[in-house]
Amino acid sequence: MPAPTTPEPPDATPDGGDGDLAAVPAFLRARAGAAGRAAAPARAVGEPQADGPALEAAALPMPGIAPRRLVLIAAGIVLAWVLVSFGRQVAEASAASARADELRAANAALRDEVAAMEEELETIQGSRYIDLAARAYRLGTAQEIPFALAANAPPLAADAPGSASVRLGADTTVRSPIDSWLDVLFGPDD
Repeated sequence: MPAPTTPEPPDATPDGGDGDLAAVPAFLRARAGAAGRAAAPARAVGEPQADGPALEAAALPMPGIAPRRLVLIAAGIVLAWVLVSFGRQVAEASAASARADELRAANAALRDEVAAMEEELETIQGSRYIDLAARAYRLGTAQEIPFALAANAPPLAADAPGSASVRLGADTTVRSPIDSWLDVLFGPDD
């Protein structure tokens, strides 16, 4: 009877190599896979490689940022800082300009108010105003007769002496009653 044969293990590498590359990092699998195809002894994880070329630490690629990228990142940061500081200065200048405009408007309003107060002061210091104010305290001349209206006094009639309808020198036209009715019915004659 023939001796039983044991089946051979399937290839462990994706490219068809014989070696077990599960413990080797992905970026080294291509190198180690090519070197491990010739010698395919199985070894355990963490067991040093006895045959084949030894990997040196200086030959391994170093993860990190390239100097060119560092310079670009630094330039981007400096550019962003310059833009932010410039924007801040523009905003401050705009706020200062708006504040100056507000102060100019406030100064113009104060200037107008001062002019009005000076004009009022001239009026108050005039003799006509002083005489009028003195009459309120019965300090008029000897020829003046003081009087006051009662708080509940009725309004004057339209034809009272001194009213606009009976002013001295005003034209008084006498109209007949028929003329008044015709004006009411057909409008005034112009």
